[in-house]
Parts: sequence; C-alpha cells; structure tokens
Amino acid sequence: MNRCSKATLAIISLFISSSIYAQTPAPNPMLVEAGKRLFNSFCIYCHGIDGSGTNAPAADLSGVPTGDLSNKAYMSLLTDEEIINRVAYGEEMYPYLQMPGWRSNLNSEKIIAIVAYVRTLAIDQGPLNGPTPAERLERFKNNPLERGRIYFLRYCSGCHGKKGDGKGWMAAKALSKPVAIGSPKIAPTLTFDKVKSYVTNINRWDKSYMPVFSEEEILPKLPDIIAYIKTLPEQYSDK
Repeated sequence: MNRCSKATLAIISLFISSSIYAQTPAPNPMLVEAGKRLFNSFCIYCHGIDGSGTNAPAADLSGVPTGDLSNKAYMSLLTDEEIINRVAYGEEMYPYLQMPGWRSNLNSEKIIAIVAYVRTLAIDQGPLNGPTPAERLERFKNNPLERGRIYFLRYCSGCHGKKGDGKGWMAAKALSKPVAIGSPKIAPTLTFDKVKSYVTNINRWDKSYMPVFSEEEILPKLPDIIAYIKTLPEQYSDK
C-alpha cells in the first residue's frame, strides 16, 4: 500500500472515530445499566417503563402516538445509528415522530448508553402490524393529509381534540371552551387567510386564550393542517 493510501485511510479512521454519533459499541452490562438510569430519567415519561408507551404519563402529550420501543419487529428495522439520531435530534430530523431531541441535554456517550438499554426492551410480538420506519417517512414526505394529520395532532388536538370536537385533554383546563373546528359547520369554512390571521394574531388575547404561533413556525404547515381538518367532519361527533 502506498503512502497516499495509508494517509487516506488514517484520515477516514480519524473522521469516523471523532464523529460523536458514528457508531455504537457492542453493549456491555455496565453500559446497559447506565442507559437504564438515563432512560428512566429522560424517556420513561413518554415511552413507559417497558418502552411500549402503555400507561406512560406523557405518552399522549403531543397527540402523536408514542413509538413502541418494545416491538422487536419494528426496532429490528432500525440501526443503532438511526436510534441515536432519533434520540439526539428528534422531530428536527424525523418530523413524523414529534418527539424532542435530547442532544443539548445528553452527550454522545449518554445517548449511546440509552440505545444500548433500549435494545434490551424489544420482545417478539410477531410480525410487524403497521408501517415500517421507511414507510412512515415516505408517507409523511409524499402525503399532504398525513403531514396534516401529524401537525394537527401536534399543534391542535390537545385543545380541539383528535376528532376536532373540542374535547382535547387540555379542554377541561381551558378558560374558554375550544372551538369544535372539525364540525360540519366550521371545517368547510376554513381558509388559509382566515386561519393565518387568527393563529398568528397577537392582539386577540381579550377574545381567546389559544396560543399565538409565529408565522415562521406555523405557516409552512398550515395548508396541510387545514386540508386535514376538512376531512374531520366524516368522523365528527359532539356527543
């Protein structure tokens, strides 16, 4: 091997070893135990003690169902690097997950430890009954209604309810009753300009306690959200 090839290999090796999310070493008991402690501090509230998300106190907080980390058929389709990125970057890299990224709270060693522990939670539940990770991403990228559904659940369902009936989990705590935006009377009347002027209006606090969203955050998502809301009358019920 010539000197140039050796130098090139040395540079590649240095790059790989210096990348904080390059790879996960083979788990060991100490690493798994450290990951368990971190999981119980940062992840258990949404994913639950067994990783399934069942009965976790914050599992439904974003409206988007929490991922089942105990499903071996699903988890086996994810590489360690993909799980590391999900923990580190969350919805910034995987918007359909609607979960926070933890890289500002957890360094690479701690994230790797969490992944090592998460791998121990997966149990055989039979064939995968649902979309694969790749299918979920593809559906989010190419289907406006799927994007609208995710964004609606994330931004609206807490107050307005998953069916748009005004019965979200925060509705009982709201100072004024959330509008049933999914009703057959309201959903068809929604336009981009009408919704934009309302959700970004900082001068409406005397009329509504609904949060005001920045244009930068919400406007790119608004057409998909409105399109999804217009499908809600099909499943609407105010009973």
